[in-house]
Amino acid sequence: MVWPLVGCLFLSYVVIYFSSWKGLKSTGKIAYVSCLLPYVVLTILLIKGLTLEGCGTGLKFLFLPDWSKLRDITIWKSAALQILYSSGVSYGPLMYYGTARKQDDKLLTVSFMVPIINSATSLYAALTIFSFLGHVSIMKNIPIDELSKSGLDLLFVVFPALLGLLNGANFWSAVFFAMCVCLGIDSVFGLVDFFI
Repeated sequence: MVWPLVGCLFLSYVVIYFSSWKGLKSTGKIAYVSCLLPYVVLTILLIKGLTLEGCGTGLKFLFLPDWSKLRDITIWKSAALQILYSSGVSYGPLMYYGTARKQDDKLLTVSFMVPIINSATSLYAALTIFSFLGHVSIMKNIPIDELSKSGLDLLFVVFPALLGLLNGANFWSAVFFAMCVCLGIDSVFGLVDFFI
């Protein structure tokens, strides 16, 4: 056993338990922090990203797509999987949270708002990522389409490198990884609430 990892796993179980031990009352309060902190961090990173040399290259790459790639079925498959996964359609937590709505809440409005907010958040994060990727592309003289832009590389390489450009990089790194913990807890306590 790798004891530091066992300790982190135990700590995550404790945090998840205390995040959801009173049901929607406790998860609702935790959600204020765990949902708003990522937007604050993304805003700070976007402002810094837009001040970097080469950010225009990244944004141009984001908004002027290579239309020939639309013929590739794997692109469509990846896009469909991403939108279904990120929006949480047909997962238990959305149905569980739907049961907590008030009788006079407008269900149709919320049904439209969930995908709109999800897509807007994805676009907001993409602006941040691609502004930084454009900077890296210019600085390293590597074509932007050859840079790694997804998965663990994005979370543990691209964002930390952007944080290294900020004043007080250690502080912002701690805030960023606290945000990652918040997002993880946010994802898990919805499932825990649903199963309970």
